[in-house]
Amino acid sequence: MTTLILLLLLACAGDRDPCTEMCAAAAALYGDCLADQGADWTAAGYADADAFVGSCETWAVEMRLLERELDAAGWTDDICGARAERFRDGACTDFTGTDWNQMPGEDDG
Repeated sequence: MTTLILLLLLACAGDRDPCTEMCAAAAALYGDCLADQGADWTAAGYADADAFVGSCETWAVEMRLLERELDAAGWTDDICGARAERFRDGACTDFTGTDWNQMPGEDDG
């Protein structure tokens, strides 16, 4: 029985979405930056951190759709992974310097 439960847990674990990780790291970093400035999420145009994460996840879905049209498979996962690393231990300029209008296939510069 224990083996069956372990196998079920492993099957459900699956791979983590790099964009989910990026959005969480971005929310943590940006939230800290807002707080450092004495601001809150509403000052940035979001009801709260969850609304920001929802917007970020929508961005990821849109980029995945675009990458299919532009024949740039894997770009979104790659960019999300790189940004997640940058945001995890980053400074406010790492977030504010991010080009969120970058198109699939372009380098993250």
